[in-house]
Amino acid sequence: MLESRMPQRARTLVLGRLAFGALLALTAVATMPGAAAQSYPARAVKLVVPFPPGGPLDATGRLVAQKLTEAWGQPVVVENRAGAGGNMGAAHVLRARPDGYTLLNMSSTYAIQAAVGKTPFDAIEDMQPIVMLASDPAIVLALPGSPLRDAKSLAAAGRAQPGRIRYGSAGVGSIAHLGMVELGLRLGIEMQHIPYKGTSQVYADLMAGSIDVMLAGTTFAATQIRAGRLRSLGIAGTRRTASLPEVPTFAEQGYPEYQVHDWKAIGGPRGMPPAVVQYLNREVNAVLAQQSVTEKLTGEGSAPVGGTPDQMMQVIRRDVAHWRDIVRTGNVTVE
Repeated sequence: MLESRMPQRARTLVLGRLAFGALLALTAVATMPGAAAQSYPARAVKLVVPFPPGGPLDATGRLVAQKLTEAWGQPVVVENRAGAGGNMGAAHVLRARPDGYTLLNMSSTYAIQAAVGKTPFDAIEDMQPIVMLASDPAIVLALPGSPLRDAKSLAAAGRAQPGRIRYGSAGVGSIAHLGMVELGLRLGIEMQHIPYKGTSQVYADLMAGSIDVMLAGTTFAATQIRAGRLRSLGIAGTRRTASLPEVPTFAEQGYPEYQVHDWKAIGGPRGMPPAVVQYLNREVNAVLAQQSVTEKLTGEGSAPVGGTPDQMMQVIRRDVAHWRDIVRTGNVTVE
């Protein structure tokens, strides 16, 4: 063997150089994620909202995008890709290159779509959680002149004329759809679902009297209620919201189990560099901690959340299990 013919000093020198080279290689691998984070973002970042402009998810996404643009000096561009109950935009992001430049502005509807099993992707395995943004308690809205004034009158009308009450949503499998299915189960009534392509269209038809009620988050509802354009029949949760202290909870009205909340979050495709995920998590948490952002969200009835990627994934897994139970109990069919 060549090694056995080499002098001891030469063998030691060669082995030393090999060990040093291996150390350099390991050091380079170990520092690559840090380097990726330091250079990120080097160009515009796209934040995909899987619903049309004008809805509450779009508003929250644009607020965060604006603050990140200011902090980074690189544009964070909001792109609306509506369709298929949010699946079209989600699929676009989850199939994108996992480099952190294409992100998904997610909502509770993402977990609902996973629960009904109609996603063209694996909602858990194909998605990299980054951070929760905010959470809005669901609120049921009607016109000020409607005979539907609270949970009691809604339940009475539903029992008197099963299937007559019409509600709209941003699509089959959206939280505004299954949130009303759950409410019907809690109240013991059946209602008629009218699907639309976005929240703004639901609102337009509610104002026109084409539908009777709609479910929304408080981010959307607070402005409409304060302006006198809409009335609330009740809000989910056990506490009244500071932005609408006059609106009673469904718990106060005898339905404490109704705990529907519409959360917003940011995710990306699986395979993103861990350092980029950590950087994005840290930066968005910093945005949510800004006083101007906190005041805007809480003023609209939304609670800033933040937290870690793991905490975000726990919420999604919990919601998937919950909505699967609602779909099964309510005999919901999603075509």
